Amino acid sequence: MPRTFQRRPIACAVSLLLCLGAAPWTHAQNTPASKAQSQEFNIAAGPLAPALRSFAIASGVSVIFTADQTDHKTTPGLRGVYKVQDGFAALLSGTGMEVARVESGGYVLRTQRPAPPQAAPAQARPHTPPADAALPAITINGTRQNATEGSGSYTTGATNTATRMELSMRETPQSVSVLTRQQIEDQGLVTLDDAVKSITGLTMQKGYFVGNSGSFSARGFEVTNMLLDGLPTTMGANGTFNADNADLVVYDRIEVVRGANGLTSGSGNPSAAINLVRKRPTAGQQVSLTASAGSWNDYQLQLDASNALNETKTLRGRAVIAAQDKDFFYDVSHDRTQQAYGILEADLARGTTLTVGAHYRDTKNTGGYQGFPTHDDGAQFYLPRSTTLNNAYDFWNQTDKTVFAELDQKLGNGWKAKLSAIKKWQYVDMMFTSIRGSGAAFSQNSQAYRLDNAQTSFDATVGGPFALLGRKHEVSLGLSRRKAINDNYGDWGVRATPIPFDPFHFDPYAASRPAINYQRWGITSTLKESGVYGSARFSITDPLSLIVGARSSWYDYNNDRTNAGYKVTREITPYAGAVYDLDANHSLYGSWTQIFQPQSTVDAGGNLLKPVTGTNYEAGVKGEYFGGALNASLAVFQVSQENRAMTDRDGPSPCPSTGSTFCSRAAGKVESKGVEMEVSGELAPGWQATAGYTYVSAKFVTDSVASNVGKLFDPDLPRHQFKVSTSYRLPGDLQRWRVGGSLNTQNAIYSSDDDRITHGGYTVVGLHAGYQVNEKLSVRLNVSNLFDKVYYQGIGWTTGGNTYGAPRSATLTLNYKL
Repeated sequence: MPRTFQRRPIACAVSLLLCLGAAPWTHAQNTPASKAQSQEFNIAAGPLAPALRSFAIASGVSVIFTADQTDHKTTPGLRGVYKVQDGFAALLSGTGMEVARVESGGYVLRTQRPAPPQAAPAQARPHTPPADAALPAITINGTRQNATEGSGSYTTGATNTATRMELSMRETPQSVSVLTRQQIEDQGLVTLDDAVKSITGLTMQKGYFVGNSGSFSARGFEVTNMLLDGLPTTMGANGTFNADNADLVVYDRIEVVRGANGLTSGSGNPSAAINLVRKRPTAGQQVSLTASAGSWNDYQLQLDASNALNETKTLRGRAVIAAQDKDFFYDVSHDRTQQAYGILEADLARGTTLTVGAHYRDTKNTGGYQGFPTHDDGAQFYLPRSTTLNNAYDFWNQTDKTVFAELDQKLGNGWKAKLSAIKKWQYVDMMFTSIRGSGAAFSQNSQAYRLDNAQTSFDATVGGPFALLGRKHEVSLGLSRRKAINDNYGDWGVRATPIPFDPFHFDPYAASRPAINYQRWGITSTLKESGVYGSARFSITDPLSLIVGARSSWYDYNNDRTNAGYKVTREITPYAGAVYDLDANHSLYGSWTQIFQPQSTVDAGGNLLKPVTGTNYEAGVKGEYFGGALNASLAVFQVSQENRAMTDRDGPSPCPSTGSTFCSRAAGKVESKGVEMEVSGELAPGWQATAGYTYVSAKFVTDSVASNVGKLFDPDLPRHQFKVSTSYRLPGDLQRWRVGGSLNTQNAIYSSDDDRITHGGYTVVGLHAGYQVNEKLSVRLNVSNLFDKVYYQGIGWTTGGNTYGAPRSATLTLNYKL
């Protein structure tokens, strides 16, 4: 009996769990048909892109195309019984396009080529060619198979952030989210801060640390690992300032693995790993110019050009140039950012691809960043959102320079090797205003610092399939090394106001910039971390797969000014997970993962405390529908962070090894429990959405302060979060329009520094609408904080760290494809 199917978008939108509880087909047969078989299709006439995706999903094949190729093109639809080749031909009838087979077995859309003339031989015998005979296989050596750019999708087919093996979300026994290029563009996201606010399970807070970037958290703990194309880089604030922000213009997508991820990241917290995946060159010409203008004089320009650089397309290049000039919603402050990105991809031989690139980003801020004090009882002043308590001479100048290289080698029989390297230089020059005193007599203090940092990371992996006991399995082996040199210095007491000031009547231009003594404070440090790791995916039975792995790490930190430091040798980080396929669309999974974080405190005997260990237990169910175009997941987790340093009040005082009042012991423990749900991808032709809910409760289990036991570990992190983003291309004559929106909501919180400082729950809504003017020009309007909700994107302490979220704003964007 022929298979038919229909989508159930309303049900999926109403409940995140429905996609996990009911198969999306109206008949029981779920296995994709073979390409050689005929099957029945019922695809309506309309826009070409969603019709191609629907056909590919139904027939069980993949097709690669860009928005440029399908925009303004329509299809007569497809009704009846067809083989794959005939179905493509019917769908593309009248469009001037055709598909060609690629080496992987999928298809790529291209401009239709005229058939070569053939002389009819005498007495020619009738012959019916095979279904795919007209489509000779073509080779694309590039590494864009998982790129989300041009897919129009809110999900992706595979990720490797968790295990270094290319696995679908359903095959990965951890919670995984992906922010695709389409989501970035639809929502008008500009920075990593913006992206984190849109990703399930992540929290972005701003104001606690001074700087261009917010701080990120997941599952109750600070995120300490950010990866660039899979290579770990050090994150985290240095004392009072944070410089981790990034612009999204050069990235194809952001992959996030929540929980402990020590297997591929090395040291860190059991929170999440954020992997920024760069845009890659394309084999065809792709040039676009984007210009936008928004509230508070926010102007942006972007040029993105990509193409093959020789006739055989074995050399491909891409360049991105971008600039932004903007004011803030509060007075005085102004930002200017410029960046340039270039990447080359060369097929040196069959199966050998070399990639090299560089990224330059320069940000100049004048006027500083917002952060308010409170009344002595913790009540907010509720100053106008346009208020600044910074001095006009405050500034933040930051330059990031990055170079990178990759060598990919296909070894045959499905095996691949990859060697990656990255070096990043970061220079920051800043001055900022802090507040001290009390509500009765606030005064100001100016501080100035410089950061001259450099990081280098290397990673080498090899992996592929192997046979054992009559079944096919997969393995990945690797080694990595990274080095971070930080040279930070500055002046922490430049100027203090001699008299109290009134926050309601503050003049940021009243004071002149003071002299700076950069030798007052300084620290120079070197961090080295090496690791050897491996993971294997065993097919135990047809429905059951088991993933096991481990990493051995060497960690060496040294304060180069005092020659004091600490080391960790051969720290073992295990990984184990299992996935059991319930049917063709659903899987149960469970995993146990760990991560470690060295600490510098010592015990009464002068011995370095053992590293803090983070352990993540997770179980859930995942669903994959329409050939991977829609993914859903439900997870429960428990995260334990143990060996945290505690004051050893039972030991000697003062501590013999340090002279401090007490020594320390590794006995502290925090436990985080929660639930995560997410659905992402195409709910119906033309309708993309991501919706995610997270509940997290992280509490002290043991601590030096007995009264902390049972309390929330970090109460200024929300326990409940719900995030939705969606976009829909209107049908029929309105197909030039795409409309959508976003919603972020969270519960009430209170400050971890002062529980009198509280913030109620809030919801922020955004809308966007796009119109395709013609084949080359499109326009999009984004409205953020539609209902102009007054809220804080970070709460702190009585003299600072309380920062407003942005009021309602609008941005108009024009995109022109050359």
